[in-house]
Amino acid sequence: MAQPRPLASADDGVTVNGSPQVSTSGDVEGMRVKLNQSLQGEDYSDGLVQSLHEAARNFELAIKERGSLTKISWFSAAWLGVDRNAWVKTLSYQASVYSLLQAASEISSQGDGRDRDINLIVQTRYLLRQTAPLESLIRDKLSAKQTEAYEWFFSEQVPVLVTSFVNYLEGDARFTAATAVGGKGMLLGSGNASDISFLMLALTCIAAITKLGPAKVSCPQFFSMIPETTGRLMNMLVAFIPIRQAYHSMKGIGLRREFLLHFGPRAAACRVNNDWGSEEVVFWVNLVQKQLQRAIDREKIWSRLTTSESIEVLEKDLAIFGFFIALGRSTKSFLSANGFDVIDDPIEGFVSYLIGGSVLYYPQLSSISSYQLYVEVVCEELDWLPFYPGNVGTQKQLHGHKSKRDGPPNAEAIPQVIDVCSHWMQSFIKYSKWLENPSNVKAAKFLSRGHNKLMVCMEELQILKNDIVDSNSKNSVERIGSQTYSPTEKELDSFDKVGSFLI
Repeated sequence: MAQPRPLASADDGVTVNGSPQVSTSGDVEGMRVKLNQSLQGEDYSDGLVQSLHEAARNFELAIKERGSLTKISWFSAAWLGVDRNAWVKTLSYQASVYSLLQAASEISSQGDGRDRDINLIVQTRYLLRQTAPLESLIRDKLSAKQTEAYEWFFSEQVPVLVTSFVNYLEGDARFTAATAVGGKGMLLGSGNASDISFLMLALTCIAAITKLGPAKVSCPQFFSMIPETTGRLMNMLVAFIPIRQAYHSMKGIGLRREFLLHFGPRAAACRVNNDWGSEEVVFWVNLVQKQLQRAIDREKIWSRLTTSESIEVLEKDLAIFGFFIALGRSTKSFLSANGFDVIDDPIEGFVSYLIGGSVLYYPQLSSISSYQLYVEVVCEELDWLPFYPGNVGTQKQLHGHKSKRDGPPNAEAIPQVIDVCSHWMQSFIKYSKWLENPSNVKAAKFLSRGHNKLMVCMEELQILKNDIVDSNSKNSVERIGSQTYSPTEKELDSFDKVGSFLI
């Protein structure tokens, strides 16, 4: 990410290191030129953040210039009661963020899609609602102390900043469908393109503000609303495009983490027999695999193992094992929260296998330090995925926080465990391309053996296989089960060792 320029320097004609500097109208005009230039940057996401910095600096300079032309000092320390420079700097960032959202709202009311439902909903329910706390805060700051400054702010300064941001957004080719007027640049029947483009415009503005951070804006209420606004806009986006495409779009503008946190419950609830279908299940399986593989590579977990496998094979095996470690730990926590302090076989054996089964295939993981690091990495990477809604989660359990239920154990928890574990086992067996590679035989055998344990649980608990397992899953299990790998007695001892201190 490009580093933003300092908010002010000696050449800007504002306070530097506590010492007032000379300001001239020429300096201010020069900064306005710099602002317009910054709005033409090639790196859109970071460029918009830089534009917020520049707009704030432009406003700060305008206050300095205005103060030099009036007999009465604006925003004096006498009535501010705080450091003047810090106060003006915060106000400048508030003005910058407010103007950006106003620019997006203005675009929604000007383009060819201005009368479309999406434009009206985004403008009224989200953009204008999101700006309300900032507008109220700025109004209270200015009108109560200095009416003239309040009028100058909204009648002269805000329109200048809004126009600059409008020009920037309209100049980006990605938003042509949202900003086109009179049919220019648009095709017949491109209503959906306009909706998608405008949603991306609004989300990109939110992403830039999120990157800017709450410290500079100093409006807790404003930032407390951003997660809800972002989530609702992303919900609208996935109504138009596949979730895979939405993910990459959000990743491209810096909202990857926000996307995962918002859609984590959807990933946990996703089943092939519902409206989302197999395509989305494939997406989530591939996503968690790649996410864990990157984390394992980053932490060099594979370097603690001495095996004949290549680094790539190790990373993929450990990613698959790691996912089911997180699932096993979350399952154990969920059962405990539902009153099952002692878990009977065969469920206990199955959950223990999920948590510690990896050492059957890579015994060197049984080292306490190696295994604890491994567990921490995978659980932290998957903290956005709530395997069981309302559960304390793998992350809290990792640090020893548990929630217990009063009264007898909740019998409904067991079928839910079977459903969740069966879903993820089937999904990996059916949709993981990694398992088709003979080099990943250890991960394949881990899943095959785990699936067999799950079938035993279902049989003993009298849960019909047909209610959970389809024929395609059976075929997939037979496919991966045809690859041969049997743990040695030494590896079985390693499993018991891990179980003794981690399970």
